[in-house]
Amino acid sequence: MIRSPWFWVTVLLIAAGVALTALLGVLGWVALTLALAIFFLDAILLYSCYVVPDVDPPSLPELEPVLNEERLPLIHDCDLTMGRAFRDVGDGLALLYLLGEPSIDVQAITTTYGNGPVGLTTRTARGLLAQLNVETPKVYRGAGSPGENPKENEAAMHLVASVNARPNEFVLLATGALTNFRHAAALDPDFFSKVKGLIVAGGATGPVMWRERRLLERNFSLDPEAAYAVIQASCPVTITLGEAGLTGIIRSPQFAALEALDDPVSRLIVKRCRIWFGLMRLWFRDDGFSTWESIAATAITRPELLRVDRGYLPTTIEDLKSGRLAFDRDAVGPVRLVRGVKDYEGFVEAQFAAWHHLGCYTERQQ
Repeated sequence: MIRSPWFWVTVLLIAAGVALTALLGVLGWVALTLALAIFFLDAILLYSCYVVPDVDPPSLPELEPVLNEERLPLIHDCDLTMGRAFRDVGDGLALLYLLGEPSIDVQAITTTYGNGPVGLTTRTARGLLAQLNVETPKVYRGAGSPGENPKENEAAMHLVASVNARPNEFVLLATGALTNFRHAAALDPDFFSKVKGLIVAGGATGPVMWRERRLLERNFSLDPEAAYAVIQASCPVTITLGEAGLTGIIRSPQFAALEALDDPVSRLIVKRCRIWFGLMRLWFRDDGFSTWESIAATAITRPELLRVDRGYLPTTIEDLKSGRLAFDRDAVGPVRLVRGVKDYEGFVEAQFAAWHHLGCYTERQQ
């Protein structure tokens, strides 16, 4: 706990309050009261961040290596902010899962906006890879807003070059705003027809309520035209709905088990997610945080763990301004909709096994 910056911020605030009390007399009591109030709130946050049950390390299956020519080439388009103050951690967890899954070959990371501006998401993605001490995949900076010029979008240009070099081989996973894909299609009108499969996290077929708090959709709604282009794409499309995220929550027993694994990647995840874990426990009173993006990644590798429908989406750009997806329940259509996790224990085990596999590899490299 003493290694937490919040602990030392609290100590400094109390010291400042005491000093002001001595200097200002009666008025100093106001400063002292403020410092004590902050100390009280900080203590609650630290308690939520650090207090988890004692558990033994989980028993995980050993992932078998896969021949390079049999691995699935993938590009992850994401708004990664894991470890940044008060920012979501989901994209980072999904990326670490993919990096640790032997059947997946992450060829590149393209960054977008959503959880933060694209400059922040790009720096965070590069920093995460540097901390893992891996030289590949490379990170390509993408659009920072819907209105940017496609010809100046490094990520879009790399997406087009990749699918042109290996048509019908790449799977694309998108877990942020979708502008990079709209720009790629603007650079090459046949872009989507050369993609093997497109998996996106975004949209909702109804209100998404978590403990009586309504969650806003912050992927499709950031660039509705891009979301519409993706839904209408001429390649197989899988959409992980917003409501699916509430079926894959990492709660305190799972967080404690992750701590107990004690490999480099598990330690990295615990360190970068601890404050977010505490904030979500307090805000939603559900003892954990959602892994929406990891569910989207799992749709590529272990779809049997998920509840999946097929349907038509008679959705308009106007619908997508709020992230709403109109869904035709009366006909089996071409779009796969991931509605949630069907096997929670299997889902958690799959995440942990991939993270631990990556951790053991990192440890050997070090």
